[in-house]
Amino acid sequence: MQGDEDIRPGTMAAAGTPAGHRPARYLLFCLFVLCAVFGALFFVLPLPLYRLAGHCLEAGIALTCMCLCLYAYRYWSGRILLLLAAFAFGEYALATIFWYLFSILPLTGDGDLARPFVYTSVAELSFLGFMIFFIAAFQIEGKKEQENPWFPWLLLLLFLIVPFMVIDEYGITTRTVMLLVRFLIVEQLIAVTIAYGFFRYPLLWAGICIRCFAAMLYGLRETILVYYPSLSLLPGVTGSTGMVSLYDLLSIVGPLIAASFTLITLGLLDYVAVREQDRAGSPDPAA
Repeated sequence: MQGDEDIRPGTMAAAGTPAGHRPARYLLFCLFVLCAVFGALFFVLPLPLYRLAGHCLEAGIALTCMCLCLYAYRYWSGRILLLLAAFAFGEYALATIFWYLFSILPLTGDGDLARPFVYTSVAELSFLGFMIFFIAAFQIEGKKEQENPWFPWLLLLLFLIVPFMVIDEYGITTRTVMLLVRFLIVEQLIAVTIAYGFFRYPLLWAGICIRCFAAMLYGLRETILVYYPSLSLLPGVTGSTGMVSLYDLLSIVGPLIAASFTLITLGLLDYVAVREQDRAGSPDPAA
């Protein structure tokens, strides 16, 4: 993007494309491929190294997406959508760094804090805050479309089934309540994305869906599988350190989240590029 000439706020490159759009897309596609390749390394790398590298990948890609959104906000368009997205990626990166350090450093003086004690840390508020930023951004940027009045209620009911089943099985605990909150926020993000028409942008919609799926998967892992860490995935399935448990296998949630960030950012940049191109060709400058 530094190679683009005469880059100023609102500068448009050839054929109405915002300056730097193409190299940003190439970078994000390469990062998406990197996430896919890294996900497959679960069966090769030792689990502690895989988790460390996975969290570094998440934080690094989140910071990259933040920078791209800030660049687009500064040089393409002053849309608040881009600014809120940058905040979402930035706070997620900081939360990831805090969460991982909290899970491995002897901050209490009693040695390793152990993984089961980090699920309900304050970092969860930041992980959920990522989705809340996008809920707000989509509502500010878009216009609500006509929809069946029953659809939001049916969607809510669908997302409440699993957490209520878990609560019925394990009772009301910090973990089960957090799972319920997680599913409710995921439901709201899906509902808002649909209601405000952003599902029509395939890459953005795919990224949102993967992010939501990973969030639910992680919540179920830390709520249910934490009590059964040795649960076998499939007979004979092994990793670099022996038999693979379902709990350990779901460490691929990290690369999934990182991949979703690349798709969300790709979708956002494409959305802004299209909107700016439409505005440039519209007689109404406020379009």
